[in-house]
Amino acid sequence: MSYSVDFREFVVKKVHDGMSKSEAVEFFNIGHDTLYRWLKKHAEIGNLADKERKSYKSKKICSQRLLEKIEESPDATLEEISQQFLCSQVAVWKRLKKLGITRKKNHAIRGKK
Repeated sequence: MSYSVDFREFVVKKVHDGMSKSEAVEFFNIGHDTLYRWLKKHAEIGNLADKERKSYKSKKICSQRLLEKIEESPDATLEEISQQFLCSQVAVWKRLKKLGITRKKNHAIRGKK
């Protein structure tokens, strides 16, 4: 969890009012790097609010289309499938796992002894 903006501003104000950085770190039980980051951000931007998160559109892979792609090219790798669906390999892997399909490759070298 992150510290509240009020707390951050209070600590920075105390440092600007004369409290040493070492005292502030010990008194407020925060890290040196944290305090220096807050001071730098306050000097550059003027506030200590968190950045807004970027919005994203969730992508769901259609199970039927995925099964069709696998039937078309059963030797396709997760990377190749993910490029077709414009998503990550992990997303394809998770969808396949939900469908009960494993994508392990059996190499000819492994079978020979």
